[in-house]
Amino acid sequence: MICHCGQPLHYTNQRLKALVYAIIEKKGEYVKVTWHQRSWWVSRHFIALHGIKGKDLSRLHLTEALDAEA
Repeated sequence: MICHCGQPLHYTNQRLKALVYAIIEKKGEYVKVTWHQRSWWVSRHFIALHGIKGKDLSRLHLTEALDAEA
């Protein structure tokens, strides 16, 4: 699997990796993140590996969520 940064998933902490996979199994890989009335679908892997700042969302080439999408 490839991280949104373009590299293979690069976890260095196996406990974090297991936790993220468990959350993804329950809730799905992507989470809708909203910043200043715009929303994007962000991979939980990317958030776990890199963190996320609202100001960076528009420059990360993420899929923008439509208002009707849950």
